[in-house]
Amino acid sequence: MSPDVVLVAGRDPLDEPAAGHSSYVRAHARAVLRLGFTPHLFCAGRDEAVVETDYGVIHRCAARVRPVRQLLAGLHAPRIVAAIARFAAGRRGPLLLHGFGVWGYAGVLASARLRAAGCEAVPIVSSYTTYGSESRSLLRSPGGYGWRVRLRYGAAHLWVLLAVERWERRAYCESRRVLLNYDSVERLVAARYGAAARCVKLTYAAEAAFLREGPAESVPRDAGVPRIVAVSRHDPRKGWDVLLAALDCLRRQGVPFRACLAGGGPLLAADRALALRLGLGGATVEILGEVADPFPYLQRADVFVLPSRAEQSGSLALLEALQAGCAVVASRVDGIPEDVTDGASGLLVEPGDPAALAGALARLLADAALRRRLAEGARRTFAERFSADAFAAALGRVYAELGFPAPARQPAGAGHRGSGVNVSG
Repeated sequence: MSPDVVLVAGRDPLDEPAAGHSSYVRAHARAVLRLGFTPHLFCAGRDEAVVETDYGVIHRCAARVRPVRQLLAGLHAPRIVAAIARFAAGRRGPLLLHGFGVWGYAGVLASARLRAAGCEAVPIVSSYTTYGSESRSLLRSPGGYGWRVRLRYGAAHLWVLLAVERWERRAYCESRRVLLNYDSVERLVAARYGAAARCVKLTYAAEAAFLREGPAESVPRDAGVPRIVAVSRHDPRKGWDVLLAALDCLRRQGVPFRACLAGGGPLLAADRALALRLGLGGATVEILGEVADPFPYLQRADVFVLPSRAEQSGSLALLEALQAGCAVVASRVDGIPEDVTDGASGLLVEPGDPAALAGALARLLADAALRRRLAEGARRTFAERFSADAFAAALGRVYAELGFPAPARQPAGAGHRGSGVNVSG
């Protein structure tokens, strides 16, 4: 039987098929599985259940209030801790508790409870931002969305200062390691929590790296008018209003293009309304909302665009675009320049500048040879840094250093995502 690893996911990965946090957690679960461990994912959800999936076993704790991103992590922590304690009852060997972001608070609490009961437990946490930094960037990047959006994010930021940062501090400062994937995130963590947060930088991967291994399937791009694809959450940091203004500039300049924009989020309706005001409807610009799997759209993209004002780290959608072999235009902000080399694997522009974004897009749309060269650079970057094997190996080295060596490597390319089979509850 494979040894167990506990992943404190927080939100139910089955409830968020396309969300960034849950996709990030599932990618880790698949890496853990590849290393030869059995991943057990603990989360708050709509009912009490144990669900088997092809990336591990989900242990869902019934919650009266649905988790709101990581804002309520501390309030859900007691139920998750109790579930982990029941799972670990009677164990003899040590247990690795791997949390994610503020949800690592539950992992720290669970490790203390298990040690008090005589079970050795080692908590670690993966971080892709500090929550205060993310909250401030949401508050400072309202674009043209108005005072209601600013008020909403202002209230959330106050809650972060009053409660969330206290939970996050314990998660980062009491975990044995803080795993992060960007220098930009390491700077944020060091500035907020200093040497108490024992940081280790390692590569990572999107879930698509596990589901579609080997060379990316060659899908012919549509002949004729080139297609722009964007995949991101609709919130103020992501710069959707900047992208729409750039597309409006291209339209007014007579540059031929089609755009397919995918992603959910609280500002989806506002961005659709902005597109209509700019006259960007019809066949030219399609705003799909959330899609379960963005990869087929990326495979047919001539250009992938990421217009973020802020990211803190990088973008899982960007990694998927590199894997799909897209020519990339992205903002020169936070961790994105760590993933994209300007002129080699993409074009970088200053954030929040519609004219600069429109200029880079127009350059790529008019130059098929440049698109091909950047696409080749994107594929090389993915293969060298963001493959499933590279991620699993890096994670395995950290686990081994903490006393949890990988027992056996699992076969590559295991299956496709399943919907889950409820085995209890």
